[in-house]
Amino acid sequence: MENQSKLLAEVLTNYAVPDPKIVGKLPKGGIQLDFVGHADITRILIEIDPMWTWEPCGWVNGRPHIHVENGTATMWGHLYVHGKPMLGVGSVRADKPELDKELIGDFLRNASMRFGISLSLWAKRGFSDLGDQPASPPARKPLQ
Repeated sequence: MENQSKLLAEVLTNYAVPDPKIVGKLPKGGIQLDFVGHADITRILIEIDPMWTWEPCGWVNGRPHIHVENGTATMWGHLYVHGKPMLGVGSVRADKPELDKELIGDFLRNASMRFGISLSLWAKRGFSDLGDQPASPPARKPLQ
């Protein structure tokens, strides 16, 4: 348990501020939001824990449960990193042609943030203002 806590604490230290080369821009509500795509999030998860996995909170007819309301599709799930589950949610417009893929990608970004991955992109103020966290991305090294 102590080793798990240490490994999870290292995630925040090593991955809270993403490498600027993997940060994209997404227009939303008249502004440009920074984001890290699901492929880079997946690569980071593999670096942190090659055995990571996820599962939806519910199933309907053998598929992840997707709730649609007011034109938005939502899927809740658990992301497991070093054996610890973290609740996350994915939400996208319900009319997306590849709805399942986009929901999973959004879920992975959201749940990964709960572990500290790319956390700086979710902060409303400068991430260096949040305490002792790095102001620029540290050198990347896979966690052992």
